[in-house]
Amino acid sequence: MSCYLKAVAKFGVVVCLGLVVWLIPIGSARGAFQRHTSGARKVDELFNKNCARCHGADGRGDTPAGHTYQTPDLTDLEWWKKNSGITGTRSLRSIVARGKGGMPAFGKKLTKTEINLLVDRMRRFRQSERKS
Repeated sequence: MSCYLKAVAKFGVVVCLGLVVWLIPIGSARGAFQRHTSGARKVDELFNKNCARCHGADGRGDTPAGHTYQTPDLTDLEWWKKNSGITGTRSLRSIVARGKGGMPAFGKKLTKTEINLLVDRMRRFRQSERKS
């Protein structure tokens, strides 16, 4: 009888380990998906909280504050062409961190990672305009 119990216990351990090995990748994939979607949401929240007041949710700068501070239209290909040398990724990061003209500096308020995410978000406006 004791051999029988040992065999059942070993079988139970093997089944449990098999389930763990089988379920871990599913959980990992689910976690990666949640991180990706929550990361996209975080970028949108960052943009809406810090940038949309002037640049608008669509990046066009057609807001009262945008008109006051002459905010550029981030969907305008001509603006990107005209400023591509001046506003490379490093310069865009610098502008967000240090401010420029009427734009406040966000370097002390946001982390470098958040600033990089915002610059990537700004570049999406340029790309979406290209597709139109």
